[in-house]
Amino acid sequence: MNAQAIKLYNSLEKHINRDAAEEFIAKLPLSKSADHVKKFKWANDVCAYLEECFSEDEIRKIRSDCSCSPGSKAEKMKLIYESSADFVEFCEKFNKEYAPANSLSADGDVLYFSYPTCYCSCVQRGDGNVSKSWCSCTIGYTEKLFSHALSRKVQVELLESVKTGGEKCVMQIK
Repeated sequence: MNAQAIKLYNSLEKHINRDAAEEFIAKLPLSKSADHVKKFKWANDVCAYLEECFSEDEIRKIRSDCSCSPGSKAEKMKLIYESSADFVEFCEKFNKEYAPANSLSADGDVLYFSYPTCYCSCVQRGDGNVSKSWCSCTIGYTEKLFSHALSRKVQVELLESVKTGGEKCVMQIK
């Protein structure tokens, strides 16, 4: 089974129940060897399934929990943040390190994290758009990344996404 399908199974089991996870995997299996065309179709099918079966809040929890790990980037960002006097300096240092792959800006106590392209291995090479439900995983990634870097729980809202027709992916962080 594909790693993305395993993440979804585990998240459904955690946030809904085992029966929902078993039903999902029976209806929407994805093999390890799936190419980008199959992954893209699967992602769209997953969104349709989730949107048919669960509330928007449940979908956000399920998909956020499926996010990739920020890995060592979270620790590097924490060091950048801790060496900064304020959010403005943090953004400047962050952008020096990570732009143009990622960018960060501040408006008072609110941060805006963005990237110019979709990095999701399931949909980035797919032809067309996906539902915003799919992109909820980036909320989870951003929460993990910035909660660690700032040493406090953050709230993230997805404002724009490449794969839903936006010019870039943009998250608001409070």
